[in-house]
Amino acid sequence: MQTEAFFTNIRAVILREIGLAKQSIYVAVAWFTDRQLFAALLARQQAGVPVALCLTRDEHNINFQPGGLPFAELEAAGGRVTVVEGRLMHHKFCILDGRDVLTGSYNWTNKAAHHNEENLVLTTGDAELARHFLREFARLTGQPEAATPSPTVQRVLKRLAVIQSLLTLHETEDLPKHIERLEAEPLPDPRLAAVLTALRAHRYAEATGLLQAFVAAHAQVRVWEDTLLAALQLEIARLEAELLALEAERAEAGRLLTAFELWHQRELGELLQEVLALRRDVAHHQRHASAYAESEYQRAHQRYQQQTHDREQAQAVAAHTFALDADGRATLKKLYREAAQLCHPDRVAEAHKNAATAAFQQVLSAYQRQDVAGLQAQLLNLRRGIFTAASPALSSVTTLQARRDMLAAKHSELIRELAELRAAEAFGLAQASDTEQAEYLATNRAVLLTDRDRLQAQLAQLLRQETV
Repeated sequence: MQTEAFFTNIRAVILREIGLAKQSIYVAVAWFTDRQLFAALLARQQAGVPVALCLTRDEHNINFQPGGLPFAELEAAGGRVTVVEGRLMHHKFCILDGRDVLTGSYNWTNKAAHHNEENLVLTTGDAELARHFLREFARLTGQPEAATPSPTVQRVLKRLAVIQSLLTLHETEDLPKHIERLEAEPLPDPRLAAVLTALRAHRYAEATGLLQAFVAAHAQVRVWEDTLLAALQLEIARLEAELLALEAERAEAGRLLTAFELWHQRELGELLQEVLALRRDVAHHQRHASAYAESEYQRAHQRYQQQTHDREQAQAVAAHTFALDADGRATLKKLYREAAQLCHPDRVAEAHKNAATAAFQQVLSAYQRQDVAGLQAQLLNLRRGIFTAASPALSSVTTLQARRDMLAAKHSELIRELAELRAAEAFGLAQASDTEQAEYLATNRAVLLTDRDRLQAQLAQLLRQETV
């Protein structure tokens, strides 16, 4: 709850608050001649926000003089206009979304805007105060008073208000405690259950929307866009942190797979290349036998070329890859995490994304090659602030939702990639014990040696047949 007093630019404050209204607007003013304020009310009614207006008709007939405001247009748009006659209705108040109140000396007239000394008091977030003014508005207009929520609902609404404040402040440590207390309330409302489910899953933007819908169903409550903005920002911050963690896991998986590939090529690469060369040569001598034999030769040739390329690449990488012990790898991980945070393309301003992408690839390469010195040098450069961070204060819910959805899609894709990497046989072998790796090496070497001997004999026989 917050209360502010205004003595200048009062019209601008009223226009701002009318523009923020999402659920309802109730206005009781003695005199109303300000066309800007009327246009703002009409626009909200046309946008689907119900507007109810209560005016005075006295001996001066200020509100209904020829050329006055077209109140019939508001009624034609679905608004409600009530006129108090026979007594002076001297109020000047406005209730917005059932929890924010504007009141003071200010009549909604051109004279008040340009000539008078006036005041306006704005109280936001006080549903109880708003309820008193709504009760008075109902009395003035002869409308039935809204029912008071049950004690259970009131407790739940208060607890949800606390949760909404925590989300706005990005303070989530106490959320589990409030969620547990809400679950203990005897209110079997599926809408409340949906709110709690979203909160437990850390889907804060979704939870905020469900929370606001629940509150709106039980009381007239203002839907603050900036509250949704804060919830989206919190959800985005969490996704960014989780993405960095997943990126680190993927980088570590890549490092393990690179190390395994280097080991595999060092131990078996030469023998594998020899076997593939023999298969190619055997297929070469059989290629004219049939169309199938020709395709077999093409496949054998391609596999030999691919192995040659892979072995050359592995030798080049191995020449620039460093051996590290456990402490060295821990240092490497720490350096990588900090460097990745400073240059990750998703965390920098749009103008720097291409440069950040290149820098991130360099950081990733140094990590996979276990180049501690190179990574340290890159980190020192990044610490100078060469990339500007993306602005956290994005201007609209739509923009934030688009960013949240983009990050969520990347999050899902990273989880899928990690699952595929971890399911690969090479990844399992990369994490296997020395004994298991030795068994793998012995088994595959024996298979390759057997294949080599068989292919050598087959090739020799083909050569003899060609000379006969």
